[in-house]
Amino acid sequence: MMTLASGNKVTSNESHYLRLVNGPGQCAGRVEIYHSGKWGMICDDSWDKADADVVCRQLDCGSAINATIGAYYGRGTGDIWLDDVECVGNETHILNCPSKQFDHNCGHKEDAGVICSGKRIAHFANHLLCHLDTFCV
Repeated sequence: MMTLASGNKVTSNESHYLRLVNGPGQCAGRVEIYHSGKWGMICDDSWDKADADVVCRQLDCGSAINATIGAYYGRGTGDIWLDDVECVGNETHILNCPSKQFDHNCGHKEDAGVICSGKRIAHFANHLLCHLDTFCV
C-alpha cells in the first residue's frame, strides 16, 4: 500500500491520477497511473477481477467485466509503476492495494487493462474531470 508523506493512505481525490487508454470506449483500456510527472503502466502479474473492480469503481465506470492481461490494449511506453497488485476489491484507490510499487520484473508485453460495465461522465464534485474519453484528473 502506498502512503503519502503525511502517512495517510492514498484516496481517489489526491494527486495520483488514473486513466484508460487504447480501449474502444471510456471504460475499457490499458490502465495507466500518473506519478512524478509521468504516466506509467501496471504489470499484469497477479492482475485479476478484484484489481480491475477497484480501477473501474475509481473511474466511475461501474464494476469490472474483465481484467485484461498480456497487453490486450497494446503495449505502453515508459515506466511500469505497479506489479503484483493484490486488491481485495473494496479499496477506494488502486494505490491502496498491496503491490510492488515502483519495483517490478515486467516488460510492456505484460501491461494490465480493464473492461468495465459502465460509462464514465465528468464528476466536478469529486474533482474528476474526463477529457477525450481517455484522460481523467
